[in-house]
Amino acid sequence: MALILTNSGYRKLALAIALAVPGLAVAQQGTPVTEALASFSAKAQRQSPLSAADVANPYVTSSYFDPSTGLTHTYLQQRVNGLTVFNANGAVHTDRSGKVVFFNQDFLPGAAAVAPSTTPTLTPEQAVVAAAKRLDLPRPVSLQRLVEARVADGIVFNKGGISEENIPVRLMYMRVDNKLVLVWNVTIAQLDQQHYWNARIDAQTGRFVDRNDYVVSERATFQQHVLESKKPSRQPMATTVAALAADAKRSTLGTKGTAAANSMTVIPVPFENPDISPRVVVPFSSANPLYSPYGWQVGEGKAPANFFADTYSLLSSGKQLTRGNNVAAYDDNATTTNGNGTLTSTTNSPDGGPTLNFDFPFNQRLGARNPGNVAAGITNLFYWNNMLHDVMMSKGFDEVSGNFQYKNITNLGRGNDFVRAESQDGSRRNNASFTSPPDGTPGLMQMYLWDNEAANTLTITAPTSAAGTYKFNTASFGPLLSTLPNGLCGDIVAVNDGVSADGGISSCATPYVNAAAIQGKIALIRRGGCNAPATNNFTDKVKFAQLNGAIGAIVYDSNPTGTTPSPMGGTDATVTIPAIGISGVDGERLRAALANNAVATGCATTGPDFDGSFDNGVVSHEYGHGISTRLTGGPANSNCLENSDGNQTMGEGWSDFFALWMTTRPGDGGGNSRYVGTYDGGEPYAVGPGFRNKPYSTDFAKNDYTYSQLGTAAGQAQRTHDVGEVWATVLWDLNWQFIYKYGYSADFFSANGGNNKMLKLVLDGLKLQVCNPGFLDGRDALLRADTVTNRAANADLIWNVFARRGMGANAVQGPRVNGVPTVGGVVQGFNLPLGTRVIALSNKNGNVVGNALEAYPNPAQEKLTVRTQLNSAVPMQVIIVDLLGKTVLRSVSVPAARMQQNGLELNTSSIATGVYVVRVTTSEGTFTTKVSIQH
Repeated sequence: MALILTNSGYRKLALAIALAVPGLAVAQQGTPVTEALASFSAKAQRQSPLSAADVANPYVTSSYFDPSTGLTHTYLQQRVNGLTVFNANGAVHTDRSGKVVFFNQDFLPGAAAVAPSTTPTLTPEQAVVAAAKRLDLPRPVSLQRLVEARVADGIVFNKGGISEENIPVRLMYMRVDNKLVLVWNVTIAQLDQQHYWNARIDAQTGRFVDRNDYVVSERATFQQHVLESKKPSRQPMATTVAALAADAKRSTLGTKGTAAANSMTVIPVPFENPDISPRVVVPFSSANPLYSPYGWQVGEGKAPANFFADTYSLLSSGKQLTRGNNVAAYDDNATTTNGNGTLTSTTNSPDGGPTLNFDFPFNQRLGARNPGNVAAGITNLFYWNNMLHDVMMSKGFDEVSGNFQYKNITNLGRGNDFVRAESQDGSRRNNASFTSPPDGTPGLMQMYLWDNEAANTLTITAPTSAAGTYKFNTASFGPLLSTLPNGLCGDIVAVNDGVSADGGISSCATPYVNAAAIQGKIALIRRGGCNAPATNNFTDKVKFAQLNGAIGAIVYDSNPTGTTPSPMGGTDATVTIPAIGISGVDGERLRAALANNAVATGCATTGPDFDGSFDNGVVSHEYGHGISTRLTGGPANSNCLENSDGNQTMGEGWSDFFALWMTTRPGDGGGNSRYVGTYDGGEPYAVGPGFRNKPYSTDFAKNDYTYSQLGTAAGQAQRTHDVGEVWATVLWDLNWQFIYKYGYSADFFSANGGNNKMLKLVLDGLKLQVCNPGFLDGRDALLRADTVTNRAANADLIWNVFARRGMGANAVQGPRVNGVPTVGGVVQGFNLPLGTRVIALSNKNGNVVGNALEAYPNPAQEKLTVRTQLNSAVPMQVIIVDLLGKTVLRSVSVPAARMQQNGLELNTSSIATGVYVVRVTTSEGTFTTKVSIQH
């Protein structure tokens, strides 16, 4: 259930204000906005086929002054016939003198000529009903208007029994190809918190046109990679506890001590999870006074009287909970609310008592729902959300730009949007998500429980032919196996639906031919095999078994030679029996034992779940979605990071970067392998593989992604997370080059250190980039940010890093479809712009790792790849010599394009162990690098 700490009157007011953004923005900013609009209009007409009518009277979604850069950011939407155009955005960024430093627009030329009438056929009420139907939600009940306004500004309905929030409905145009469609935009926050929809319904016909979701879920890969990977079990780290404690002491963000008043026991920044750091005591005084002047927790007494009054204060309960100005953290399995959404139960957050001592025992073996473990996880989640708030605010994600706070102390931006951080969210498993509506509405972080896959065991005791142990995955629907006292135990029978071609075992229909035999038994089912695609869903298959009287279900993978347990995704609240998935090999073995109506006996048990609230990298990743969503396109527009497959979606990449950044420790190096989600996945921290396809590393031998990884062909990145992985790779490369240039600072609030400079650059770039950017748009935004804040001091470095990954000056982004860049048509390029210095990118040891010349793996054994992004008018000549200059591998001639893209692979098996020099001769000169060869 939801934790909504706002009364209905405050919420109505917040929504009404949110719908009046243009007037509010202009009133706050005055002349700067007027000047910005005039400059935007002039430049847009001069540099594009737009007419004066196309850029007249744009809708100002937000405008604010950024004190960290001295820029005023003004974000716009095209307006035609008094209505905004949903996916036609623009922005103008001006300096203190009013000079335009950058502007962009994606307006539709000749819009008025292709705009239909502004008079809708559907009423707003009918639009809500149509949207609910298309979103597979119940029909709204007792729908009433709460806020009346012009349809162009928006009407607000009550929740209608289908939404967690009141329902805004607004008339607008939406661009579809080169035409405009009159639509009602209906915003519905699903009661199960799985989606927060903006659905666009044709205002003339009632047909569904489009939708987007404020909820960014990791289900596309977090769950899939966990379920499809063969992972080693977690092992203790070699690092000693004493060494880890010393690291924690050295960190400026966490301290080592004993349980004490005004403190929390947590895994401190920058440590990623309990596998690599002991839990230590962090005092509430760790809150940075510049960014959390009223503290992290409501009971600290730093805030003025009545600061947390009415809608948020829980002080009257006599408890001191994990609540504050930045975040409310709680156990989502225990949340209760009254009719208007106000918290009534105070038992779902740990109580630090009158001394604010949030020290709770944690023992993984006792299970995630152990009271001490629950409290410890929530406390850790509370601490990390507060740290993320303070660190990101220090780099420019502040109140006016849309950060997450109950009250904004500067009275800039909109408050009432703290993060609701839900620990052990009860709605699903093996996942995490973040919901980021526009500024003024709370962000929602949902952390889930994760299968302890290594400990999941199905034990078959009879018949002898099937006896043994089988690994399995649990389902994301139905009752949790961990809640059953003895697991899922009983007799097992293969189903016969009488329909599916594979002996009826695919559970494609009901009733079963052998329904009587299934009654009170565990049903064995094969994945797939149904003619109707809908019935191939795991939920449908298990539901059919349930309708035939089964007490549980085992679904085995359809690949008869596969050894990976079948994933079990899906949601269906009507499924009331537990289900597990096993591999194709194990399933066929079990099926053979059940031939001729035989019966097996078995029991499936799980190990203690992992609590996602302890995976600090994933927590940071989720918070990162709120950062990138609020900063791109301005805080009032949460529709500027399209998050669907097939597009150059970069949100997942920024979130991975934030996760890696927050967990970088002194002594780390860019060539190390870094993973995301090892704790949640039950994997060794240093081994992975985590939730991504490749580790993050500057070492091409470990991660060789280039821009050509994006595309629609087999093996190319098309899914949202896989695309984001490529973007995070180049950001991670750039982060390390900044560290090698400027050093590393363990003080994450400092402006010094390459890591801090890089994070500031990324946040500045988010503010400057276009709505729904592609990779090259993101690159250009970083270059502009560096020009504004550093006078382009790092431009050469940025270009070299991006060129190394195929995003150089001659790269092509690919076409936009309705304002969103797609992965199709991407062309990588490795050239530097004219006048850009070639920089020998280095690692922490000073060895060259890019652009001038790189050779990997180093040390090499049988194979060595030599690669450079240098240009050459003639084929490059590659040779290996020893330290005395004697040739040990003769010269090879290689086209420059091949050296830039894939490099040259050399056979070094005949070269003796030792240190050598790789020499590459180009029309630009001769370049060398040392390599070690070991056999």
